[in-house]
Amino acid sequence: MKAITITGFSVILSFFLFAACNNSKTTDQTNETDAADIDKSTTSVAPLEDNRDSINLQLINGEAAQEAKMEKGKHVVFSFDVKTLGKLSASVKPGEPNGNVRIAQIFLPNNVADGPFGPTMEYNIKEPGVYRIVVSENQMAGEPYNGPFTFSLKITPR
Repeated sequence: MKAITITGFSVILSFFLFAACNNSKTTDQTNETDAADIDKSTTSVAPLEDNRDSINLQLINGEAAQEAKMEKGKHVVFSFDVKTLGKLSASVKPGEPNGNVRIAQIFLPNNVADGPFGPTMEYNIKEPGVYRIVVSENQMAGEPYNGPFTFSLKITPR
């Protein structure tokens, strides 16, 4: 009788382990789908009221300016396509005095990152492609910022 109970217990335990392993695979597939959806959202211009964390800038004569909203603990990524080599100048200005917002990083077309920066930055553009600039609060200084800001960008050809 004990042999049957131990065998039955082993079968039930195996069933639960098998079911648990299958559930984790389903979760992984969902995460992959979510990541793909996030990538698609970076290709459209996000209006201010949507509070998205990714905004695609369209450069006109090498310049762009965009208002956005910083939420406490979050960041905003500005992406733009550079076709002409030169010098990039960018700045971020909070809508409130002493607003804690800065240019945190720049990602080059080859996915190499540089930073952190402050409220302004200059960078030599050495290759064409899609660049991304991350704007966030400076966690080492001041209170978290929750409010509007303006991001400005200019590329001066060589």
